[in-house]
Amino acid sequence: MVAIVGPAKVGKTTLLQALIKNFTRQNITSIQGPVTIVTGKKRRVTFMECNNDINSMIDIAKVADLVLLLTDASFGFEMEIFEFLNICQVHGFPRVMGVLTHLDMFKNNKQLKKTKKVLKHRF
Repeated sequence: MVAIVGPAKVGKTTLLQALIKNFTRQNITSIQGPVTIVTGKKRRVTFMECNNDINSMIDIAKVADLVLLLTDASFGFEMEIFEFLNICQVHGFPRVMGVLTHLDMFKNNKQLKKTKKVLKHRF
C-alpha cells in the first residue's frame, strides 16, 4: 500500500497518473479510489491518494506501508505535512519518502540547490 499525501495543489494526482503510466503504459484521466497494479509475478502495489482532511490522514496512516509525502519546493513545508507526521507517530510510523515538486519554478540553479539542501535538512 503506497499512499500519496500532501497539501492541495502540490501535484498528488499528477504523480499518481505518472506512476500508473510508468507501470502500465496506459493513460488514466480520472482516478476514483485506490489503484492496484501488478508489478511482478508475486507483487502487487496499491496506490492511494489522500484527501486533505484529518480523517483521511488518520485512515491512511494506519494502513500505508509507504508514504510519498509531497512538498511544494517553491513554498516549503505546510501545516498539513506536520499534521500528517504527528498522526503517523501516534499510529505507527510507515516508511516515509519526501518528494519535492515544482522544482521547475526555480530559474536560478544556485537558489535551487540551496532550497533542496534546506528542505532536505529540515525533513
